[in-house]
Amino acid sequence: MHLFRILLFFFIAVIWGCKSQSSLPSKYDIKPVLLHLSKVDQPYSIGFNLVTSFHKLLYKRIQNGDIAIWKTSKKKVLINKTQFINLEEYSKSSFLDNNDLFIHEYWQLMGKEFNFSVRGFSFVGKSKTEQPISYGFIDAADLFGLLKNIKIHTTHQGPSDLSYWDAIHSKLFDFNVVQFGKNDFKTNPELSVLLKNQACYSKKVRRNFYIPESSKRVLYKIIPPSINSNEENSNIYSEIENSINDNKQVILNINNKSIKPQEMFKLWTINSIRVTEKWSTFKNIPLQELENIQLEMNGKNYSLNNQQIEELGLTINLQGISEYLSEKNFDLIIEKINNENIPPQNSEAMYKKLLKNI
Repeated sequence: MHLFRILLFFFIAVIWGCKSQSSLPSKYDIKPVLLHLSKVDQPYSIGFNLVTSFHKLLYKRIQNGDIAIWKTSKKKVLINKTQFINLEEYSKSSFLDNNDLFIHEYWQLMGKEFNFSVRGFSFVGKSKTEQPISYGFIDAADLFGLLKNIKIHTTHQGPSDLSYWDAIHSKLFDFNVVQFGKNDFKTNPELSVLLKNQACYSKKVRRNFYIPESSKRVLYKIIPPSINSNEENSNIYSEIENSINDNKQVILNINNKSIKPQEMFKLWTINSIRVTEKWSTFKNIPLQELENIQLEMNGKNYSLNNQQIEELGLTINLQGISEYLSEKNFDLIIEKINNENIPPQNSEAMYKKLLKNI
């Protein structure tokens, strides 16, 4: 791994050219900067891994030729999808398993205010002989719509709705500055750290990084009364079941389902209830916004969003369903937080953690 890193940074130096400077600038106009992100170095606490997710997002699109990928950041020669597949075959591992991501940016520090913009992304792998392989460069402009509209995979540690674009602009991920203008830091590696700290962490510098909202998307199962003695669990199953049986055709229309005519005259029995909510805070007030209810009835699954639930007029104990669910007087099992599946044995601990942190 050590040898590979040496070769990797030599590879960067060849592409960018080499020149060093020795002092930390108090200001600078627009400078091309290259950041290096390592998959294994990303902190668990931020709740996302930009390197892993980025490769997954782009892989099929590159394979299909849907995204223009250039041989270098100079954008003179394109890599076609056949060439990309050949590069991967020559590689030691799949493109998806690559450890490294490079982000090309422009930095500016003027009047104690730091600004940056994203120019593009470069990808490298390792050959079977441990030599660096360049998979090429993708212009950020060609990815803007994709990165802005698609949410990055987040664990229970991260926010519920974070786009790739906002994740990049949060600067929460771990990275090293490996090129600053023409400086490759070979003669002064410490300057790389100083520049990063000045731009991203110094209290003397103003910056406008994206700050993710403190929110979680929580999927939980309300434990069926057949295996639970809580009266509220029995009550909620009974009330929702009664309402559903009074509105069978409405439920079928919502879910675009058809059934045999005789099924309309049978009792629909609810086997399980799963609820998706978005948990957040507003002015230190905890909020739980109902997004979806999934019902398993007579071996079939039905889904109702918040608007459809309101139209049905579901009530429990004379309360609206959303208000009732937010009080959590019933027993539940948390099954998923954001994109992370939660093992049943961890449900209680996760629930307590959510209540403490949201």
